[in-house]
Amino acid sequence: MVKSPESSSSTSFIRCLRERTPGSLVREKGQIYSMAATGDLLYTGSDTRTFGFGSINKGQLLGTKPLKSGESRTPNAWNQSDAHDDAVNCLVAGFDGLVLTGSADGTVKVWRRELQGKGTKHFFSQTLLKQECAISALAVNPEATFVYSGSSDGLVNYWEIEKSLSHGGVLKGHKLAVLCLATAGNLVFSGSADMGICVWKSTPEGEHTCLSMLTGHTGPVKCLAVEKDHETASAEQCWTLYSGMESL
Repeated sequence: MVKSPESSSSTSFIRCLRERTPGSLVREKGQIYSMAATGDLLYTGSDTRTFGFGSINKGQLLGTKPLKSGESRTPNAWNQSDAHDDAVNCLVAGFDGLVLTGSADGTVKVWRRELQGKGTKHFFSQTLLKQECAISALAVNPEATFVYSGSSDGLVNYWEIEKSLSHGGVLKGHKLAVLCLATAGNLVFSGSADMGICVWKSTPEGEHTCLSMLTGHTGPVKCLAVEKDHETASAEQCWTLYSGMESL
């Protein structure tokens, strides 16, 4: 995220860092807290309590959802009652035509993406979770069988996609807020303000077990990324986990 040098207002935009074609992909009011891409669409969540989406190839904003008061709307699409009441901290997109948003208002909401003519429309589908604690992270496993959410109470909730997003359970391993999530194969990694990283293993039946707690950070674990380890000779899949922390 880069603040606009042209104005002191709280306007955010994304820079497209290609070889010789830098530009602004998405521009909206407020601070951008999260991003997710699927196909040509880039989604952003912000402190305006909405999420925006734009075309990566065209470099233009296509819409901001939910609709704000005073805007025109179609029946059953983006009613104001379906909007978040606080910042959109995280989002995921790209499976089954769905977009999931997690908010500081404690909810995880599902939006259905539909192509209508040359445009893209989004419709509110359901609320997966409603609680007092803020939602701080969302993730989907590579096989698109589980959705995970991390929250400020230190818990990780998960839902089974193949069972119509039914709630699968709660993973308890952190003492403080879960700040980030990452998935790889049948593994889930959760980073926390308690300076630890929990490694969870899932089964096709939906069971999850904690394999280990990775320690060594001296500050809250703010971000995680995983890539396949191609150098290790092993019959099992091996992964390299990267983590970033906040310096205290």
